Amino acid sequence: MRYGESSEVLDSREFVTEEALEMVLASHPDLLRQQGESALGFVDRQVELGEAGTLDLLFVNADGLPVAVEVKLQRNAQARREVVAQAIDYLSALTARTVDELDDLVDGKLEDALRSFSDEDDEAAFDRRWRAVGANLRAGLARLVLALDAAPSSLERIVRFLAQNSSLDVQLITVHQYVTGKKAEVLVPHFSVSAQSVDKPGGPPTTKAPRPELLAVVENYNLNAPGHLWAVGSGANYRQIRPPDWPTSFRTHYEFYQTSSQIGAELHIETDAGKPLAAILSPLAGRPVAGNATALTWDAGWSSGRGRLMAKFPPSEDPSVVAKAMEDLIALTHVSVRDKLIELAGASRPKA
Repeated sequence: MRYGESSEVLDSREFVTEEALEMVLASHPDLLRQQGESALGFVDRQVELGEAGTLDLLFVNADGLPVAVEVKLQRNAQARREVVAQAIDYLSALTARTVDELDDLVDGKLEDALRSFSDEDDEAAFDRRWRAVGANLRAGLARLVLALDAAPSSLERIVRFLAQNSSLDVQLITVHQYVTGKKAEVLVPHFSVSAQSVDKPGGPPTTKAPRPELLAVVENYNLNAPGHLWAVGSGANYRQIRPPDWPTSFRTHYEFYQTSSQIGAELHIETDAGKPLAAILSPLAGRPVAGNATALTWDAGWSSGRGRLMAKFPPSEDPSVVAKAMEDLIALTHVSVRDKLIELAGASRPKA
């Protein structure tokens, strides 16, 4: 289109209240979704989370990931450090619930949102999504979104640090409102910080949509895995398995992890406190898995020298083979890692 041919100047219009911005987001969930991401369904506004307070907005995506949204206007003095602590508190209270408890809390609106992604008669699709929400909650996984009309630079710095250096799935977006000469409303979102705009240490840049090979592997694995060991998350190139009997402070977990050249069933050590696990994991290198399809390898350089144990495959490998490798990896290591982590947790406690 040539300049001036049918162009129109838009007038910026402020959100008068935080409630006004909330209502816009509740009515237009796609404002919170980047290209290639799963569809979002609105669940409820003003969700009471006990002593943590009241969450502004709750959504869920088509992969069963809960999405907690805290709304602030820039002129609100809390639109800086306070909003981060407040939102994390909401997230901790949200993920402490089971899927049934969460649905009861919002009077059945979670079920309604999950059913909106498919035909009402497709009970199998609904059941998969319902179980995925439960698995994500058990693993403490949910997306945290801070939504503002304009973001202070100090807030962007804090959120970017959290996105890069923690396991939190955290996003910062701003929504701008404009009006045309014909009084038509135009809403423009801007993702200041998201999983697509930051790279985690030790991994390749994320892509805009989950890799299909990864999704196929995870689907094969979850078909047979017990609910407490489901692969969960929303990353473009990974899904995690977090055994509930492993102390969470060590951030040790199983992970399906894909790059452009390989896909792996892996066990990651991601804190210095977990380094002693290397002594029991590295000797397993060379052990065959997945019916001798491959052997485990030990990567001593992973995560700043903490290490990972993995079964590597080309992305074209049969998904059931990669899933079986994860089953074998868990069978080989689950109990020994649990016992060592409990031992390490006890040793780190101050003596009375």
